[in-house]
Amino acid sequence: MSNALVKKILLVDDDENIHDIIRLIFEEEHYHIKGVLDGDDLRLAEIIADFQPDLILLDIFIGKHDGRDICNRLKYNPETSSLPVILLSAVNMDNLNCSPADTIEKPFDIKDLQLKVRALLDK
Repeated sequence: MSNALVKKILLVDDDENIHDIIRLIFEEEHYHIKGVLDGDDLRLAEIIADFQPDLILLDIFIGKHDGRDICNRLKYNPETSSLPVILLSAVNMDNLNCSPADTIEKPFDIKDLQLKVRALLDK
C-alpha cells in the first residue's frame, strides 16, 4: 500500500486507554495514528504541521486545556480550517461553542466511530 494513500488521524486525548483503543480500531484498517496526550497550543501546531493529519479526534477535556477552544483555533486558522475535527467527550455536547465536523460521546460505540471517521476521510 502506498504511503500517499494512507490516511492519518491525530488523536488528542489525555487518556492513554483511549489511545490504545483508537490504535487498535484504526491501525487494523491501515490508518496511521499519532497520539498526543496534551493540548498545548505550540506543541500541537508543530505536530499538525509535521504530521499533516487528514482528521483530528479531539477530546473536550485534555488536562488543563479545553478541546472546544482548540477546535475554534483550528477552524479560525487558514492553515487548518478545512481539517475535519471530531470532538470526543463524556459530557453533554449540546452547547459546544465550536464547529466540529462531528461529535462522539464517550463511552463510544466502535462501529459508530468507524462510520463517522470513514465518512469524513472519504470526502
